[in-house]
Amino acid sequence: MSLALRLLLPGLLGASATFLPAAEKFSPRDWMPRTEDALTLAWTEGPPAIPGVPFRPDQAVLAFRSGQWESRWDTRKAAPLGQPWECSVAVGTKRYHCLGPKKSTDPFRQPVRIVESGRFFSRIVLADLRFANEAGEELPELADLEISAWPDRLALRLTSTSAGQLQIRFGEKKASGSRQVSLLALGKESPPPIVESSLPSQDDPDLGSRVLSLPEIPWSNREGTYYPEEHLDRIDRWPLTLANPTDHTAVARLMFTQQKHLPITGFTPMLCEPDGTPTGLPIQISKNWHRNPAKGDLPHQGDWFHGFAYVRIPPQSRRELVLQMVYARFGGLPAASQAQLCLIGWGQNQFWDQIAVGSFGENICFEPGRVQRRCFITDIRPLMTLPQTGLKKKWGWSDNAGGGDFLMWQDPRGLYRVPRDTRTDPRASGPCLTRTIYTEETPEGEISARMEVSVPQSEDYLRVFFRLRYDVHRSVRWSRLAFFQLGADRYNEVPARRLAVGDGSSLNQEWNFASDEIPAPLDWVGSPAWISVHGIDRSALKKGQAAAVRGLILRSWQAKLGGRAQPTPQISVVPTGGRIDPDRRLVVEIIPPHGVSELLPGDFVAADLELIVLPAEAESYYGPDALFRSALQSHPDSWPAVQREANGNHLKISASQGFVRQTYPVAVAVDRKQRAAFVLEGGVGRIPITFLGLDQPDNYRLTVNGEPVTDGQTDWEPESRKWSHTYLVHAPQEKKLEIVFGKTVPSP
Repeated sequence: MSLALRLLLPGLLGASATFLPAAEKFSPRDWMPRTEDALTLAWTEGPPAIPGVPFRPDQAVLAFRSGQWESRWDTRKAAPLGQPWECSVAVGTKRYHCLGPKKSTDPFRQPVRIVESGRFFSRIVLADLRFANEAGEELPELADLEISAWPDRLALRLTSTSAGQLQIRFGEKKASGSRQVSLLALGKESPPPIVESSLPSQDDPDLGSRVLSLPEIPWSNREGTYYPEEHLDRIDRWPLTLANPTDHTAVARLMFTQQKHLPITGFTPMLCEPDGTPTGLPIQISKNWHRNPAKGDLPHQGDWFHGFAYVRIPPQSRRELVLQMVYARFGGLPAASQAQLCLIGWGQNQFWDQIAVGSFGENICFEPGRVQRRCFITDIRPLMTLPQTGLKKKWGWSDNAGGGDFLMWQDPRGLYRVPRDTRTDPRASGPCLTRTIYTEETPEGEISARMEVSVPQSEDYLRVFFRLRYDVHRSVRWSRLAFFQLGADRYNEVPARRLAVGDGSSLNQEWNFASDEIPAPLDWVGSPAWISVHGIDRSALKKGQAAAVRGLILRSWQAKLGGRAQPTPQISVVPTGGRIDPDRRLVVEIIPPHGVSELLPGDFVAADLELIVLPAEAESYYGPDALFRSALQSHPDSWPAVQREANGNHLKISASQGFVRQTYPVAVAVDRKQRAAFVLEGGVGRIPITFLGLDQPDNYRLTVNGEPVTDGQTDWEPESRKWSHTYLVHAPQEKKLEIVFGKTVPSP
C-alpha cells in the first residue's frame, strides 16, 4: 500500500470499519467471479509436435481467452495475430527485429514454456528469441518474452542481456527501455484494492497482482515417513482483509506463494470466513516440483506454489477472510486436490494437470494436448499402496499404472487425427471432490468433445469419474475409433495378462492372454457393465511400474450412432507395448457397436464411466478400510474387487425433496425451499454427495440418519450464480441412509 493511501485510510482494520460497510451489507454474489472472469489457454490447432505425427509448423498458435478479450500468438514468430506488433532491439543506429525463438532439440529448453495456466491466471515464456537487422546480421544476445494474463488484462515483459534499447509495441501501445521492458497490452490500470494481511506482501505491477508469501517454516517428521504422520490432519490459517474505498467495484488479483516446506504433491488452499466457513471463492493452484541439476539456469524450475484468486469487491466495502490450507487429510479422510503442474525442469514444458488423494504423490494426471505420449490420461498411481521396489515407508509415492485416452480417431488411411483447441476449465480444486471440464474438437470440427473429470476423497482406493459427451457435426469414417482407452498405444505401464468382463453381480467371461486368443469385439452390456484388467506378469515389471488391478465401470450410456439409437457400445482389446516394449500390453477400447461404419451429423455419445485402481495384493495396502483389505486377501490380483465396486455403488436413491441429477457420484438439486431429502441404498466406501442450486454459500445443515455431517466443500457456479456443497458420507453395506439437507438461516 502506498504512503498516500495509508494516510488517506488510517487503521484500515480498525477505524476504517466506521465508513466502509462490512461484507454482510452486500449479497455474497457481489464478491464472486462472473462468467466473463474465466480464462483459458490453448493450442488453437493442436500442439505443433505430437508423437507419431509429422511436425506441423503451421499449427503453433496459442490463444489466451477470457470473457472480456482474446489474444492469439504465433509462437514461431513470437508475434500476436491481428495486431500491429513490434519487438526489436536498437543498438546504435541499427535496429534488430525479432525472428522468433531459436530452434532447440533439448526437451528442457523448448522455446514455448508454460509456467502457469488455469481459471484466473496464465503465463507463458517464449524463450531464446533471435533478432536480426535488415542486412541479416544477428544479435549475439537472445531475449525472452513473457506473456501473462488475468481475465481483465494481458501484459508483456521482454528481457534481454543486450546493451541495446528494447522496444515492444502492441496495437497503439508501446514501451521501451534497457534490459527489461514491460507493457500492459490489454486492459487498463486502476487503483488496486487494499489488501491487509500479516503475511509479507508486495505489488507486482508486471503480473498485476498482490503477492502474499506464506511462511517458510520446516515441518517435523518424528517417524521419518515420506509425509510426516503427525501432520496428516494439519490445517494452517492466515487472516487477510480486502477493502475497496472507491465508488466502483474493484477486483483483487491475489497471488499466494510458497517455495519450501510444503507437501507439494497434494494440498488445497481455500478462502474462508473468519470462523473457517468456506466461501466458495475459488483459488487456482499452480505448482512445480521439477528440477534438473544440469539446467541450473532454467527459469521457473524447482519447487514452488502459486495460488491465484480473483475477487470482486463491491464499492465502499471491506471483508475479512482467512486463507485456509488443507494438506493430506480433511475431515479425517485423504483430501482430493487438483492443480496445474508446471513441467519446466522435467521437459517439454507443456500443459499438465495433476490430481492427488492425500499428499502422497500424484494419483492421476492429464496432459491436454497429448504432447509427450500421444495420450490425454498419463500417470496413474494406486492410493495408499507401498511401492514394489525401494523403502517400504508409508505416505509416499506408489508405482505407476498409467496410460489412457479419451476420443482417439485414426482416419481411413490410418492417420492419427490430432484434436485441436483443447481447453481446461477447472471448477473445483477439492478437498472433498475435484471437478475439471476439458473440451476439444477434431481437426475440421467433425466431433466436439466434452470430458468432465472428478476425483473424490477416499481411504480405500482411487476412484476417477468421467462424464463424456461427444457430438458429431460432420460425417466421420475411420480405420480405428475409440471413445475411451484404458491403457494407451504409447503409454501402458501395467503388464497385465488377464481380462474379465461382467455385468452387475456376475462374471461373463475371463481371458488369459498367456494362452487365450485376443477376443473379437464384444458387446459391453450390464447394469452396470464392468471390465477388470489384472493378472500381473511380475517378470515384466520394470522399476516404477505398478502391480495394480485396473477396473473400468460403465455407469450410464446413451448414444445415437450411424443415425440410430445404440443401447450398448462394444469393447475391443488391442495388444500393444508399454514404452514401445516388446512384451504385449492390453489396451481396452470402447468402440462403436458392430455394423456402425460411419458417424453422421446429429450422432452423439453420452457416457458415465468410473475408473478404479487397486493394489494387486492386500500386503501392499496400508489404509484403514478393513473390508477392502479383506476383499483383496480373498481375491488378490483378480476381478472380484472390481465387481464389488461396480455392484456395491450401483446406488438406489428415492427422493422426497429435491431432484436427483446423478446417482453416482450423487448430485441432488435442492427444491425451491432450498431443501433435499432422500433415502440412499447401497454403497461401498465413502460416497460423494453434492447439493446443487444453493442461493447462499453457508448456513446449511446435512444429517445422515439424524446425525450431523460437517467438513464439506463449497463451490461456485458462475453460469447459474449458485453455490454447491459436497460431502463424503460413509455408506455401510446393506443399510439405508436417510439424508436430509436444508437451510438453518434464511437467505438475506
